Amino acid sequence: MNERAVYGVLLVAVGLAVGVSLGWRGERDRAEPVKGRFEDSVSVSGQSRGAGETEGSGYQRAIRLEQRIELLASKLAAESDERRRLEERLEVLATGLAALHESGNETPHAITPKPEPVAAAPATQAAPASAHEAITSMEHALVAAGVDATTATEIKRRRDELALSEIYLRNQAEREGWLNTPDFAAKMAEIERQRTSIRDEIGDEAYDRYLAALDQPNRVAVDEVLLDSPAAVAGLQAGDVVLRYGDTRIFAPGELVTATRGGTAGENVQLEIIRQGQRFEVEVPRGPLGVRVAASRGDPTGG
Repeated sequence: MNERAVYGVLLVAVGLAVGVSLGWRGERDRAEPVKGRFEDSVSVSGQSRGAGETEGSGYQRAIRLEQRIELLASKLAAESDERRRLEERLEVLATGLAALHESGNETPHAITPKPEPVAAAPATQAAPASAHEAITSMEHALVAAGVDATTATEIKRRRDELALSEIYLRNQAEREGWLNTPDFAAKMAEIERQRTSIRDEIGDEAYDRYLAALDQPNRVAVDEVLLDSPAAVAGLQAGDVVLRYGDTRIFAPGELVTATRGGTAGENVQLEIIRQGQRFEVEVPRGPLGVRVAASRGDPTGG
């Protein structure tokens, strides 16, 4: 083979090599955008998964929030029940306190309720003095008034039973929605028919000593006498103490008002008073006296 033929073969080989190289580079350039799109697709898919994960996290937070709300609601319901029980206990205690300040006019709420059973205190722990006094003050006062201990205990027992009956009746009526009905009024009236005042049970003289033992008002004092009033005409003066109006012994201002409204208006009534330690009787017409009075305390043995 001559030299010119060799050069020709070499040129053809170089041309083929260059062509193959250019073709491979073109194919690579065309492939790179595809790879980029694939990576972009992967990136977008990753973002989609992130959004899904965010949605899942929000749902879990909502579940936790609902659980907390349910927990708070249950706690609120428990606190409401506890408050209701405390209110009922407070009603019992308030009724007992009112009984310690009664002045002879019996009212449905002026009754000492029987204390609720409580666990016994340890032997080394003394019972609170206030609780002991609240339970036995009525009996102590009755005994001090001259009533024997057995009778005093029986009086307190019967009053406690009626007081509890009234409390339970009122509670049931409120719960069942028939508090202000004729049926409730009839049941309350039945309880009242069974109730007897301490004054009626032990008599006026012992009742006077009973009030004094409780350190309660047992007298009615005249604060002022109105000009030209029946009291002024009869000679009543400020400072006089009214003991009796007609046949009625007077222990409280309300009792005096009630007595003046009874009987026949205008009829003559004997009014027993204490003035400067001395007892007097004056005559007044039945009806308003024309005085201003106030509750006071007096010694049952001397006026």
